[in-house]
Amino acid sequence: MRTIFFTLVTILALTGAEILMAHHSVPVNFDQSRSITVEGVLTEIRWANPHSHFRMNVTDEEGATVEWLVEMGALNTMKRSGFEMHLFLVGGPVVITGWPGRRDRVVFLNQALLYDGTELICAGVRCGPEDEN
Repeated sequence: MRTIFFTLVTILALTGAEILMAHHSVPVNFDQSRSITVEGVLTEIRWANPHSHFRMNVTDEEGATVEWLVEMGALNTMKRSGFEMHLFLVGGPVVITGWPGRRDRVVFLNQALLYDGTELICAGVRCGPEDEN
């Protein structure tokens, strides 16, 4: 009976770990074979672990305002890479280029063009102004 219980607990633990890894996996959640660009206004900025993200309002082709989620790396990773978080402002216009999500209206940040013309590029572990990459 103990062996069966131990086996079931082990299977559940491994299955749960696999689900968690899939949740945080960029290739599982984003199509890295292509890139899209989304332009809008930042409505929320959340610097956090395990994912930082923005929310932004985008005007779609019919003229309606729709919300997009912009995902990126963990806060610690972004800080270590020199990502200039202070340049992003709620209410400010932004153009995001990145990998489209496998869910609707989600993109993974690869490049940001900010309200003041600053361009930030994220390539691997380095994120910063265009001239530094």
